[in-house]
Amino acid sequence: MVKKIRTQSSTDDEILKDCKNETTCGDCEPITWTAPLKGTRIDPPANTFAVVVDVHNRGAMRIFEGNGNSYIDGVTVEEAGNLVIVPWDSGWWFRASGSLRVGYIVEK
Repeated sequence: MVKKIRTQSSTDDEILKDCKNETTCGDCEPITWTAPLKGTRIDPPANTFAVVVDVHNRGAMRIFEGNGNSYIDGVTVEEAGNLVIVPWDSGWWFRASGSLRVGYIVEK
């Protein structure tokens, strides 16, 4: 099971603060936001410490492990209306569905 941290923070600085309070995150770069293509394998940037999933719109993220399609967990409609911080493992990748905004928290 993947750790998921719900946050209602509205600014990037607040999200980074929540990440630091809930994890072992050290000094991180500003969050880089993207709108991932639906159904496409997405490998977050190197040194990604956490992924922030904006589930205010309808959408979901499915998280996989390794080179195959080994599904391990996801951020789904149950999280609708939230921002969810997922501490990231470098061996994971994801697929998005619906309309999601995803932010990368990368260590300096």
